[in-house]
Amino acid sequence: MNKNIFIFDQNKCIGCHACVIACINENGFQSPEQWRNVHKSQENHFPDSPLFYLSIACNHCDNAPCMKNCPTLAYSRDEKTGAIVHHPEKCIGCKYCTWACPYDAPKYNPKSGIVEKCTFCNHKIEEELKPACANLCPVGALDFSNTVFTIEESKASSPVPVEVGSNIKINKLRNKSGPEIDLDIFKNQQYDKKENLKHEKISAKEEWPLVIFTLLSAILVSLYASQRTELFRIANKFIYLGLGVISALLSMLHLGKKFRVWRSVLNQKNSWLSKEILSFALFFVGVLIDFFLIDISNVIIIFFGVILLISIDMLYSLATWRWPIKMHSAQTLFIGITFYAALTSSYLILAFILAFRLTIYFYKSINSLKIIHTLRIILPIASFGLLLNQQFILPLALLLIGEIIDRIEFYNELNVPDPKKEFQG
Repeated sequence: MNKNIFIFDQNKCIGCHACVIACINENGFQSPEQWRNVHKSQENHFPDSPLFYLSIACNHCDNAPCMKNCPTLAYSRDEKTGAIVHHPEKCIGCKYCTWACPYDAPKYNPKSGIVEKCTFCNHKIEEELKPACANLCPVGALDFSNTVFTIEESKASSPVPVEVGSNIKINKLRNKSGPEIDLDIFKNQQYDKKENLKHEKISAKEEWPLVIFTLLSAILVSLYASQRTELFRIANKFIYLGLGVISALLSMLHLGKKFRVWRSVLNQKNSWLSKEILSFALFFVGVLIDFFLIDISNVIIIFFGVILLISIDMLYSLATWRWPIKMHSAQTLFIGITFYAALTSSYLILAFILAFRLTIYFYKSINSLKIIHTLRIILPIASFGLLLNQQFILPLALLLIGEIIDRIEFYNELNVPDPKKEFQG
């Protein structure tokens, strides 16, 4: 079956950016980032290393992560052309698609408060014309074709090692005799590589409202669940609900279109962000009813709370960390269990969860131990010792400080696929 695909030949590209200018001329000014990017193999061109390029925009994938993960159903596929179309009137500017896309195709525009992306020049394809970028490439490095393109070809061509059915065929570099060049031998020759790749899509500094929201959610769920043991009670229901409202407002701060937030629950089938928001709402509506209206089953409310924490953790499953274990010591479900055990004096559970989490933490930090890492390891141990000595407020405070440190590291250590990082090594 024929498909519409981009064809990019690394042997021909001279990095002139004509494709970027063509896209802007066709689709209008793009701010602050262009929809099509031309990445260099190295930021500084040294005489002993070759310089080559990668021109990339949206690849209109068969299994598009942006469309699958969007909580508001702001993406759709044009079945005739294969284009992944973004609908700005449905977008809330949550930026989750910018995390999900391995090709850095969706671009958040802070002026409009929504995401924008390559349209595949869908209007041109419908008229059997090439997209503007491919049509105006002066050296024939970027082209467009309607042809047979298999899954195997897609995997082999993808500039990022993911299997999403990307529709770009890349003719990789060849030497004079024909075989492809082994690019790894050049990646070791780059200078200031860490400096050049410093920017990450996700960081605690950029996403500080989410750092607080996720941490508060774990604590509030554990606080409510701990009531069932009758060893701890929420002294002031209004303070508790106030923290819940603060948590909800913080979760909305990073949205570009806050008044469209109602749309965020529409993709319950595929988006963990939709599941997170719905479970948060159900949990706090349940708590509100339980506090002030009728006595309903705690088990049901706690169930929604656990689903909330699982949804928060699964939200980041599209990212990875820089070590083989597919989990982090600061996942919200772990935080919730830790505080529940501490609040209910369940010392065996607390000892187990702390030992488990500290093992993961030590494993990931062993090659870069700093004072902050030592502090993170000491704090929960000290907290556990104080709890055994029948103290309460101080150990919880120490535990909270440790969780804040760990949660900040969680965001700073998230690693999402990025074509520039893959291309530059």
